[in-house]
Amino acid sequence: MMEMDPVNPVKLPDVTLQIHRYGRMMQLLALANAAMCASALVLSLTARVHYEIALYILFSFVIFALLFFSFRRGHLNTGFYSLMYFSSLTGLAGNNLLGWRSGFFVLLFLLIPAFFYNPLLRGAAKTLLGIFFAAIVTVTILFSFLVEPVIFIPSFQLQIMNGVNISITCLALALIACLDYRSFNAVARNLVELNHKLAYQASRDPLTDLLNRRTMVNFIENEHARSRRSGKPFGLILTDIDDFKLVNDQYGHTAGDIVLMELANLLRIVLRQQDLIARWGGEEFLILLPETDYEGVQVAAEKIREIVAKARVVHQGNPIQVTFSIGGVVCQLEENWDECIILADRALYFGKNHGKNLAVFAKGDLYCVLGSSQEAEVTEVS
Repeated sequence: MMEMDPVNPVKLPDVTLQIHRYGRMMQLLALANAAMCASALVLSLTARVHYEIALYILFSFVIFALLFFSFRRGHLNTGFYSLMYFSSLTGLAGNNLLGWRSGFFVLLFLLIPAFFYNPLLRGAAKTLLGIFFAAIVTVTILFSFLVEPVIFIPSFQLQIMNGVNISITCLALALIACLDYRSFNAVARNLVELNHKLAYQASRDPLTDLLNRRTMVNFIENEHARSRRSGKPFGLILTDIDDFKLVNDQYGHTAGDIVLMELANLLRIVLRQQDLIARWGGEEFLILLPETDYEGVQVAAEKIREIVAKARVVHQGNPIQVTFSIGGVVCQLEENWDECIILADRALYFGKNHGKNLAVFAKGDLYCVLGSSQEAEVTEVS
């Protein structure tokens, strides 16, 4: 059967997933800040700065390390504000004490993704925090140019410190961009999969997972157009469960649903891969046989009738036997496909009126009975 493959359930990226990704990004930012402090501590010690400065840098390193573990434990809200505060403080202090050539101002660039990607900030809070962030950046830039460094560090160490800080910042931002790109691709894939799932569900009968009537009409129209171009006919088989109301009355509607599902599975097994099956009505199934002639339709119809007649559906220990009345037709090039459906329906009810459990092939006003409830030989009825 040429049917769409079922699509696995798809989950859209919800707030929980966004928070998880944001937590990973904040861990990366905390590590970047800690790495800058560690490199500054090493270079400060080699330059023999005042021990108070070294202790302050060491304290900042410990704070950022603790923030890293805080983010790992999921404390995003508290960690976010702590990171904003200590990064701003460290950036201001580093610029004022060592000068802008130390590269501490780049700490503020790491706050940009922390601010804009925060899924916990909404409305006025995000606006106010944005104004505060802009003020911090402005103050830092002004102090960088207006205030002389408090502590002198040789130019060589400053260049190394500046290069390390900028390199760490660029690496962190590049990793964040990669994470964002992967997240975007994941969202795009999920949306594509969701669209496929929705399209699949819209084309299916919810009970049997066969094609629904609307989708089958589209396939028949396409097959009819292809048939007119290629000159090859196609077949249609319409089936109806005999005395299905008695099944519902005797065993219940749940048993009736199980019968429909089992017959749908049986049709999938019996038919070819290129054949299409739809639930046409309550207990009716319509089968489209592409590029199939009279003999092919007759063979398929009788095969379906025989296998269904021998099958048993068990419900709560009760074996349920059902049979099909079947109408088959070959749609010729000059015929409209809806006229073929009418012919198949007439053939089906011809079988119901002549004993049921019959596969009847219609050709114009002639009906060829392919099987009977008594397994009679093939006969022709006009």
